[in-house]
Amino acid sequence: MNKKKAAIKTVIKVISVLLAIVIVILAAFGISYAEQATRDKTMLERTDTKFYTDETGNRIANIPYDEYLNQLERPEGALDVEGLSQENSGEENAAAIQSAIDTLSEQGGGTVYIPEGEYKISTIMLKDNITLLVSYGAELISLSCDENNASQSPLQNGVICADNAKNIAITGGGTINGMGETYTNEPAESEPFYALKYFNTYTRVIEARKRIREAKEYPRTHILNLYNCENVNISGVRLKDAANWTFIVNDCDNVNISDLIIDNSMHVANSDGIDIKGGDNIKINHCFIATGDDGIVLKPIEAPISNVDVSDCIISSYANCFKIGTETQMDVRGVNVNNCYFFMPNGITGGYSGIAVESCDGSNVSDINISDITMEGVSSPFLIWLGNRLNYDKSEVGSINGVTIKNVTATDTEMPSAVTGCIDDDGVTHYVENVTVENVNVTYRDTQEDLHIRDKIGEYTMSGYPDITRVSHVYFISHELSKYWDLPCYSLALKHVKNIEYSTYSTTPRTCNEREELYIDDVI
Repeated sequence: MNKKKAAIKTVIKVISVLLAIVIVILAAFGISYAEQATRDKTMLERTDTKFYTDETGNRIANIPYDEYLNQLERPEGALDVEGLSQENSGEENAAAIQSAIDTLSEQGGGTVYIPEGEYKISTIMLKDNITLLVSYGAELISLSCDENNASQSPLQNGVICADNAKNIAITGGGTINGMGETYTNEPAESEPFYALKYFNTYTRVIEARKRIREAKEYPRTHILNLYNCENVNISGVRLKDAANWTFIVNDCDNVNISDLIIDNSMHVANSDGIDIKGGDNIKINHCFIATGDDGIVLKPIEAPISNVDVSDCIISSYANCFKIGTETQMDVRGVNVNNCYFFMPNGITGGYSGIAVESCDGSNVSDINISDITMEGVSSPFLIWLGNRLNYDKSEVGSINGVTIKNVTATDTEMPSAVTGCIDDDGVTHYVENVTVENVNVTYRDTQEDLHIRDKIGEYTMSGYPDITRVSHVYFISHELSKYWDLPCYSLALKHVKNIEYSTYSTTPRTCNEREELYIDDVI
């Protein structure tokens, strides 16, 4: 009996100690949150930029459509869609367009013509040798969230899809509308979020997140979704208001994307512009992308990615303008990005990096060349992150080897850039290797600072979600209760890096700056 009482007392003591530890942790985070939450959230006024938003702050108001969209004449021999009507339901119009596609494909291929007008549709499947010509002044409009939930034929993976198709194209100067905002809830804050008068990372993150339109508890689909296709040409069309990733290229070869406009709300969650999930020989040229998540992003989830060229693109993103990651299971090699303009409009803040090169799930990322980039109002010029999140049942950390970033001018930035490797669970250090940063000139937005700095960047962040705000970060229950330390440098943070050249990286900090230029930890 005495032994039983002693055992009970021991259990009670252990529980008491554990509860005390939890209370101390909660108190520490609670005090930290209370301290951070009282910081000055005064916003700066709008600034003049080449492209600007409408009064809501949600959309770019002056996209130069005529530089991308041209009116094409109905080609001789094109097939008109029998039964297409502006009065039809989305299911009826989709059935009519699908019948035209199927008929023409069975005859060897050709052009299906969509005349001027607004047409509701549900999912359409492209087939071999088909060109879908959505004429200038025509708009194919997806089922809204309520319509989709009530439909007997709801959207399947996308508004326009293709699976194992060859020699397909979409062109014509028209619009495909995803009705994205109907699939999301209203944000906590609707007023535009301009740059902070007193900058710190925590306040910037929390205030930006308040503007995001999170998804309703219903399935969201994409506007274009191409799987295992070959010889694809998407040119001269506008994709508007995506509910989810806008345009997916999944394990497709020989893809040409040009004169494309992606015109999304700047605040719809997960509304990536172009997502490449696998494929070879993919060219993206002369596109205008404005969206609430990553602009052009390589996500090698199901297949490797190789030989990607991005050029002459204008991108505005509430996340990263060009990104490799976050989902990084397969390898990526041979990526060139050049002659692009990345921006946040008229003083609005939020987002992360102009350039993000990440491997956190085992990918080997190599031969990445990025040059001749102008950035305006983007929070951080670049992030290169090798981490050990290891989703997708990967057991080994991947690699990042061979990244060149040169001829970059970035103005009105808010945070430094960073290059960081990691230490895995077995204590092995994995280095980012062979990085060249050449002729990069950065100038901060000249606000005041109210920083919360931790002198040493910890290792624990490398198993989490990579973005520049989380290089120095501890996640606890919610973003509001998390720790977001400002980095202990204003220019470039380097950790676990082997063979990096950065002598021509130049940064002009805020006038009030008191931080060191560089943070260097285990650079060999």
